[in-house]
Amino acid sequence: MKRSLISAPPLLLAVATTGCGADAADPNGDSHAVTVTFRAQVGSQPADCSTPYDGLGRSGSSARLADARLFVSELEIRGLNGEWLPVELGNSLWQNGGVALLDFEDGTGACADSGTAETNLSVSGTSTTNEYDAVRYRVGVPFELNHLDNASARPPLNSPGMFWAWQGGYKFLRVDWEVEGGVVPRWNIHLGSTGCKSSAPTEAPQEPCARANSARVEVELPDPASEVVIDLSRLVESAELTDNASGSPPGCMSAPMEADDCSPVFSALGMAFDDGKCVDDCAAQTTFIVNTPN
Repeated sequence: MKRSLISAPPLLLAVATTGCGADAADPNGDSHAVTVTFRAQVGSQPADCSTPYDGLGRSGSSARLADARLFVSELEIRGLNGEWLPVELGNSLWQNGGVALLDFEDGTGACADSGTAETNLSVSGTSTTNEYDAVRYRVGVPFELNHLDNASARPPLNSPGMFWAWQGGYKFLRVDWEVEGGVVPRWNIHLGSTGCKSSAPTEAPQEPCARANSARVEVELPDPASEVVIDLSRLVESAELTDNASGSPPGCMSAPMEADDCSPVFSALGMAFDDGKCVDDCAAQTTFIVNTPN
């Protein structure tokens, strides 16, 4: 069943930018509009909910994309003088409180069960320059917002299918696959914080979770028309989609018991699975890439 974003919002990744150019921060401190546009691909093909994709994962599995969404926060741009500058996000159905939801699925095909009809492919805000040569952002929701009541939160933090419970918080990234011939019908990637302690699942923790599991991504933009792409095939390049660790949830749900299923996914995001932290600032991540026009 398709769900509407009127009650909650939806994801696809690549990054096109507005205004890479020739100067750094405005000396007058004026605000400039900044838009980062994301696009999702599966290898060289656009990501959608109806196309069967081959050659996925360690064994070259065939699968259909069944969901593709993620939260982005702490967006910054690098001015041409090398200084990193924050982007203050505007508020809308897709972004609020410095958090934006990117939604690449449209609720059709294999995405009909969990998806929404609406999509969102950009993050918009203001900064002290609109001339920059790199962007960086966190894949995730800050701790202070991560344990809200999803049912009463303002958009986009009320998005269906992107929340576990008050204790665990939000699914920072959700990429689900329907795998042909797999031992589980769906091989799901639900990335979020784990080791969150509170008196009950319906209680928010007072202290940060043991494993934040939140990747910090930095992408160079060598050309004003460059795009940052989330390549969903790279996310699962070393994972075995036709198998699943015995006694564990289908795919990778970020739980400590899922080292065999989750370690390849975490590595593709530049993180170590054993502690959920970036390795060398997540510099070795391979999931987010740049497409530069010919």
